[in-house]
Amino acid sequence: MTHDQRPPPAVNLPRRLLSLDALRGFAMFWIIGGRELLLGIAGILHPGAFEFLETQLTHKKWHGCVAWDLIMPVFLFAVGAAMPFSLGSRGERKRPLKATYLRIARRVALLWLFGILYQQFRNGPAPLELFSNALQAIAVGYLIASLALLHLPALGRLLLLAALLAAYDALLTSVPFGGNPAGTLEKKANLALYVDQLALGGFRRDHAFAWLVPGLSFSAMVLLGTMAGQLMKARLSAARRLGLMAAIGFSCLAAGWLWSQRLPFNRYLWTGPLVLWAGGWGFLLWAALHWAIDLRGHKRWAFPLLVIGSNALLAYIIDPLVYRSSTTLGEMCFPADSAHRAMLFSAVLELTFIWLVLWLLYRRGKSFRV
Repeated sequence: MTHDQRPPPAVNLPRRLLSLDALRGFAMFWIIGGRELLLGIAGILHPGAFEFLETQLTHKKWHGCVAWDLIMPVFLFAVGAAMPFSLGSRGERKRPLKATYLRIARRVALLWLFGILYQQFRNGPAPLELFSNALQAIAVGYLIASLALLHLPALGRLLLLAALLAAYDALLTSVPFGGNPAGTLEKKANLALYVDQLALGGFRRDHAFAWLVPGLSFSAMVLLGTMAGQLMKARLSAARRLGLMAAIGFSCLAAGWLWSQRLPFNRYLWTGPLVLWAGGWGFLLWAALHWAIDLRGHKRWAFPLLVIGSNALLAYIIDPLVYRSSTTLGEMCFPADSAHRAMLFSAVLELTFIWLVLWLLYRRGKSFRV
């Protein structure tokens, strides 16, 4: 091989990828008041812009997908993206498997417990819900993805991802239930909801969200994130890494859209097309942040996101209390005909308080870990 034919040198990544913190921070920003902040500003300045943004920042009632429906899936993607750095993979075992298993079990148990407590606090006095929260969805996805990282090669993880999505598709479209024909996908009549009602009984609220069978999709979403993390860890040139991230991202978007012509996007059921669609945006967004922050060194603009992303789980857990208090203050300070101003005021309070708490931890290098 001549000098001109040598491959470009691999880029050594920093010990901590700030773009990954920014990705987590971006998703969590919208959850802890970013949505209301943007809507409040738009409502005051431009009613037409408010109508458009409200459509994109309000969940679809059933089938379909808007920007707001992607926030939770992208956060699960980010959880998976961090795992190759924190947990390693099949070829990178640096500690006894027993210790690793205990670490995984501890994290899954704590996520599940925090999910129960979060939901109880958020809904007030209500029957105990055993599985009804994003933290528990993360727990399921983390468990499956971590075992896959430890025991399967890259091809095996790809096949597992395909098997999870194919199995869930087959269940939703090919299995009759409760007197309903196979493929019934109505808001109050679908296989995933039917299984939840049978298995959880009184330990669930009467809503359209399903959790048990969609665990297949939660796992696929986190597993897709681990693949992005493995790609980021690979010794590749910056151009090749970004090219592969973009190519995979656009491929996921195309596959998700094509699949949605057969099985609709649906955040209540976490259908396979939604996983691929959100995963595609996850790849593209992380690639853009990686280019801007890690490679180009443009960090100042992302500092607010880095602070949030460094303690994203803590932000999620404390948000219900802060949201309730800030909303009450907003309603007290503004009359009923100033809803946009009240929303903006409440969002500023919510974001400011949570961000300051996270900033104090960030300054001290403290992270909330489960």
